[in-house]
Amino acid sequence: MFAIAVENESLVWQETEAPQGIASDEVRIEVAWAGVNRADLMQRAGQYPPPEGASQILGLEVSGTIREVGRHVERFKVGDPVCALLSGGGYAEEVVVNALQVLPVPEGYSLRDAAALPEMFATAWLNLFIEGNLKHKERVLLHAGASGIGTTAIQLCGLFGHPCFVTVGSQEKLETCLRLGADAGWNRHDGSFVEAVNDWGGA
Repeated sequence: MFAIAVENESLVWQETEAPQGIASDEVRIEVAWAGVNRADLMQRAGQYPPPEGASQILGLEVSGTIREVGRHVERFKVGDPVCALLSGGGYAEEVVVNALQVLPVPEGYSLRDAAALPEMFATAWLNLFIEGNLKHKERVLLHAGASGIGTTAIQLCGLFGHPCFVTVGSQEKLETCLRLGADAGWNRHDGSFVEAVNDWGGA
């Protein structure tokens, strides 16, 4: 297969060894699209080594088509369009990954769009509902609301009934967040958000 390798200051599309075999709980995906994340940029710069045992190829999320399934995998079959969260290896023609890290492509999404879903939604969910232990109808303050994680968190808050207040860096970004479902917000260039969020929280 071919994959993107880092050589000095360049990304080079070159032939490399394909992942060999799959475990009973894994699937092989023919990659259509790969997401680009900050961790990829840091790894390229030598500041974010991959986890022990992970592929040295960049790429933490992909979309594509299932080409092989392990014998214990029941959720997917060959030919299914999917997206997946990886520990590495996404900038390649194919990847092998545990089926628990794979999701069906949501209805109405293209493979191109789906490649950007796993990292954002996993991160937003982890921080809001697992680390943050968000309770029913609790309010949420989101900084950098117009970022990838911020816009994802806004949508999750709306879906699960959590009012949210965002801080952003421009009026245009604030309007975008409000369209996505944020209840209120503040442009940080207008000064401290504290009074505004306190007024909103007490409403």
